[in-house]
This record gives sequence, structure tokens and C-alpha cells, in this order.
Amino acid sequence: MNRMFFLLAAGVGFCLSQLVAQPKIQIVEGTQLNFGEVYHGNKAEKVITIKNVGSDTLRINDIHAQCGCTAALMSDADKRLGPNQTGKLSIAFNTASYSGPVSKQVYITSNDTSNPKVTITFTTNVLEVLGFEPKLLSFDNMKVDSAYSKIVTIANPSPKEAVKILSVETKSPMLKLALMKNQLMPGEKTQLEATFKPDKSGTFQGTVDFTTDNAANPKISINFYAWVNKK
Repeated sequence: MNRMFFLLAAGVGFCLSQLVAQPKIQIVEGTQLNFGEVYHGNKAEKVITIKNVGSDTLRINDIHAQCGCTAALMSDADKRLGPNQTGKLSIAFNTASYSGPVSKQVYITSNDTSNPKVTITFTTNVLEVLGFEPKLLSFDNMKVDSAYSKIVTIANPSPKEAVKILSVETKSPMLKLALMKNQLMPGEKTQLEATFKPDKSGTFQGTVDFTTDNAANPKISINFYAWVNKK
């Protein structure tokens, strides 16, 4: 009888200890993050702290981002946290395909039974040094030794900062560029005349590369495509 009572008490004690000893995840900076402003083409980055505020070991089982534009990285050592221990999670958002306000999410799965999946939402505002219309130069159905011109409108979208275009270049010898104005005040626009004169048939592609005096994002490029008939 005493042995049975001892085993029963031990079992109850073990169950109670399991109920009491639980990992608990905490995102120290909170689950709503503002990455601030970043220029188009650069990365918005932030390192946040994950803490185990429970009484048992916290194990991070999985971390993944909403899309491939975001990298969420955590070392293997930081994925296993004892009580009161902290780890670092690095989040980097690639702005190459975005402009304006952006909101993305990162998901963390752990052995915290009370909160097994945590969603971190971050926002950022992607700024453009220059705006282009159209954003892509396309020359279609051309003939050899004939000249074809396109106009690109270039805008300075900043409400307070002027921008100077220091150079406009392309590696294609068949594409000639003429910029009407290189100093743009806030909200001001200018035009670029792009003239393609093919000396052979085929399909061609490349970039038009702008250098500006904006220290945060001095290099900007737009793509061009050209199709030249055989006859």
C-alpha cells in the first residue's frame, strides 16, 4: 500500500511539475515593428531579441518569412533557450521590387504550448530617389539602320530634397541618351530621350544606368529591350 501511495504521489508530482515548468516565448521589442524609411534597392534590417520568460527550455522549431523578399535568420544556439535566456533574430527585407509603404510578416514556431506560433509584422516605407515613367524601355519591330526614339519622364518624388543626376550611361553602342535637365528640385520632372539605332537584327537587352548625388542610393538602373527584324 505504501509503495502504491508513493508511486501515485510521484506521478502526481511529476504531472504537476510538467504543468508548472513551461517554456514561454517573448518578443522583447514586440510583434509590431517599424523599420522606418529605406531607399529603393537597399535592405531594411533589424535585429530583435527573443526571450524565454518561462521555467523550462524553449525550443524554436521553425522560422520562416511571408515571402522570399525577407530573410529571417537565427543561430542554432539561439534556438534553444533556457529560462531567462535570450537569443537574436535578424530580419532583412530586400526592397528591390517595392516602393512606398510595405507590410510583411515573419512566423516563429516553438514548443511554447500556450503560444506555439508567433507572428511578427513589420512595416517600412520604401523611398525612391528617382521615379520613371515608363519603368521599362521597349523598342519593338524595328528595322536595321533606322532610328527609333522613346521618351522617359523622370521625377524627383521627394517633398523636400533636391537631386542631381551626375551621369546617364548605357553599355549598348546602339542606344544614345539625351537628358534634358540634370538638377531636379522636390517634385520636379525632366525627360530623357533614348534613341535606338540598330546596325544588325536580333533581340537586345541591357540597362540605362543613372548616377545621382544621393549618398544613400547613388546608383539606379532601368532595363531596356529591343527587337530588330531581319528584313
